[in-house]
Amino acid sequence: AEAEVKKEREKAIAVDAALAKEEAEVKKEQEKARAAGDAAPAAKAEEGKAQEAADAEKDKEAAVAEKEQHGSSGAHGAGGTGQVGILSAFQATKGIKFLPFQKVLDFGRIPRSSEGLTVQAAELEEDTFKIFVSHRWLSPWWPGAGFQPPKLDHRPDGKDEGHPDRTGHPKYELLVAALLRMQADGWIPKDIDKVALWIDFACIDQDGKNPADELNESMIRLVGLCDMVVTPVVDDEWPDGEDWEGFKSRSDMEGAVGGVAEGYKAKAWKEYWKRAWCLLEMLYAANVPFSLELVEERGFGGDLLGFVRDKSVRPHALFGTREFKLEEAPLLLAPLKDDVLATNDPSKGQLTSENDRSTIERHVRELLITNLVRMREIPRAVSEYG
Repeated sequence: AEAEVKKEREKAIAVDAALAKEEAEVKKEQEKARAAGDAAPAAKAEEGKAQEAADAEKDKEAAVAEKEQHGSSGAHGAGGTGQVGILSAFQATKGIKFLPFQKVLDFGRIPRSSEGLTVQAAELEEDTFKIFVSHRWLSPWWPGAGFQPPKLDHRPDGKDEGHPDRTGHPKYELLVAALLRMQADGWIPKDIDKVALWIDFACIDQDGKNPADELNESMIRLVGLCDMVVTPVVDDEWPDGEDWEGFKSRSDMEGAVGGVAEGYKAKAWKEYWKRAWCLLEMLYAANVPFSLELVEERGFGGDLLGFVRDKSVRPHALFGTREFKLEEAPLLLAPLKDDVLATNDPSKGQLTSENDRSTIERHVRELLITNLVRMREIPRAVSEYG
């Protein structure tokens, strides 16, 4: 275990050095571009307004490039720059896309990546409130589930492949309702243009060779950029399902042994709560660094701000058919740490393919060891993972 901890520290130092070199090269190239841009209008001033317009466009492009290089406080403000806090803002946002909330509203359903509605993380304003949508697709359904989803829509290209929603777009409806409710309650910014989402179907290339690999490579950076996690839960059995008996009120669920996570009786949530990949996303949300210093600047307010100050962790909200029909606010989940983690370890969760087990175990181990190293508790890292 000592060797593994040492290896993680050496890896961090090596990555930091490599990124510093990369950013220096990018900056050098941008300085050359600016020099060339400054000389051009001076030499061709007589060309008048047409040349001035061209220069203005060039300045705009340089500004975007500068923002990509240096990032913004948005890269730090929602939990550090990812990669155990050692990456620059430039590297933290590189390759990560978000979906502006306004575009979600305009589109009327969860868009696929091929719709081209996403924007690069570096292009977002510094105070944009970023939400990670953690969910289970309604199709395909994992083998062994005790129930099946209703008929599903086909993909836009006609292929009978997976989709996060189904006919009627109930998950989309829940997601939009959750965000609008949080805005109304002052939990998140009321300005729609200040809110953006990350949802796999839209933000990962669904036509790529292996979309899951793309997420694996960027998970820690992605979660580090996000201010909160939201899970929409489509529940066809509310309020008549047998499992809901005795747990229909908010106080019933919050007072259950294990809290909301155990007291929420929707079958779709129960499946989410068992799945290794879903638990892994919860683990990242609770353990990737989160900055309390910038929560008000980012737009946290109301009960959400109180929760964050109390728990000192990135919040995870659950919003299902029950909350939608009762017109209630989302439920906030206890972070996947300590005792909650001990009984809900992602590495012991259910998987469609057991081949993924070693990947899950590696993610869990590396994240928890890195957290201890970050807190300078190396002896504890050696003791617990030796």
